[in-house]
Amino acid sequence: MAAVASVTAQAEIELAEGLSLQGFLDVSASSSDVAGKDTKSTAEIGEFEVDLLYGGDSINAQVDLNYTDTSGGVDLEQAFVGFSVSDQFSLKAGKFLSCIGFETFDVDGLYQYSAAASTVYPGHHTGLAGVYSGETFGVYGSVVDGTWSADGDTDDLGYEVQVFTSPAEGLTIKLGYATESGDAYDKSMVNLWAAYSVDALTVAAEYSSLEDFGANGSDGDAYMLMGNYAFTDTFNATLRFAHVDADWAEIDEFTISPRFVISDSVSVITEYRNRDFAGGGDEDLLAARVLYTF
Repeated sequence: MAAVASVTAQAEIELAEGLSLQGFLDVSASSSDVAGKDTKSTAEIGEFEVDLLYGGDSINAQVDLNYTDTSGGVDLEQAFVGFSVSDQFSLKAGKFLSCIGFETFDVDGLYQYSAAASTVYPGHHTGLAGVYSGETFGVYGSVVDGTWSADGDTDDLGYEVQVFTSPAEGLTIKLGYATESGDAYDKSMVNLWAAYSVDALTVAAEYSSLEDFGANGSDGDAYMLMGNYAFTDTFNATLRFAHVDADWAEIDEFTISPRFVISDSVSVITEYRNRDFAGGGDEDLLAARVLYTF
């Protein structure tokens, strides 16, 4: 999952030659009001992550350690080694994040507090990936232990492929396909997104086509439109609309998320989000996050 660029500054801490550390701390509070149910409120460490990075002439490696109050422990989020075959082609092997999707997996790269209802990307999985990056065009491909399931075996392999291009300054377009083999059916999705940044404005649009998603014959479509504008160096705001039209759910979602930049490493992200479910019922979310990056 990759946006055009991280919206939070992150400076690596050099530990030794070629070895550095970076990460973030997310302290969050939220209140969710679902029609017909009791209000749910939380205050927690949403995520604390430390990333160790190594970069040599042709070898690089990364290990991400992640803690959340929900898990109650430290998880190995990523661990992979990469090899640069040439200036344009590289390989990596290990546990790494899917290439699919506009919105980032980690909260330090999000433009707002929450992920959209349309964000149904694969997560981390273990396998082998290769990427070719030209001046304006590139191709990514991977074979993994399960695109969504990541079950640690090779019984049901998953595959991802993505083509990406930057035909003009500030414009990025990515088209990806992900699939996972199963005993009864093959789960798959097509994902297309485009983002454009100019001066203080960033806009993005995304479409996902979902096939056999969770059950045989369970298909759907998901859309997202987003705009972020930096009014000043210390204040920006995001508006986002998402829609899911699928056999298992139909959702319309509207989000407004003001962000206050306290310093290069500290931001406060607030959000109001409304989800309207077809057939009745809606959900209102009020949330705030203090995000510290290092």
